[in-house]
Amino acid sequence: MNFKKILPILVFALLAVLTIAIRRCQATKSESGRENTTVNTREPRQRNNPTTNSNASAGLDRSQELFFTKHARCRMACRKITQKEVQEILLEGKINYNKSELDNPQGPTYAVEGVTSDRQRVRIIFAPKQKHLSVVTVIDLENEFACPKC
Repeated sequence: MNFKKILPILVFALLAVLTIAIRRCQATKSESGRENTTVNTREPRQRNNPTTNSNASAGLDRSQELFFTKHARCRMACRKITQKEVQEILLEGKINYNKSELDNPQGPTYAVEGVTSDRQRVRIIFAPKQKHLSVVTVIDLENEFACPKC
């Protein structure tokens, strides 16, 4: 084969590998660059809802202390979602197992969905840790928000 024909393919492959490596490095940095903010939550209300209180959700302790990552705080500010609303969704929301990553090598994440007191349909990603429950990000399911600083 002619080297001139192979060169663009090799360059493209190299760029793809570099892109994947950079994304993995950024993901690792965002995990270590968390803001140290915690909030206490009250005990969850007992409800007859198999989606939120089943054994499958046993890994999500809804009574744990909340820890808001820097990214989650930024997204909350852009989407005008308060800590109180995050706590309400945690306690009353339903786990969307299609959006959750229970077999994530860095630890499971749970996508909990619900409606806030001001009628926003949201999905909040929680990551259980040993001593707290991390709020990873907050997503408005109906509106697009420009968050230039996040």
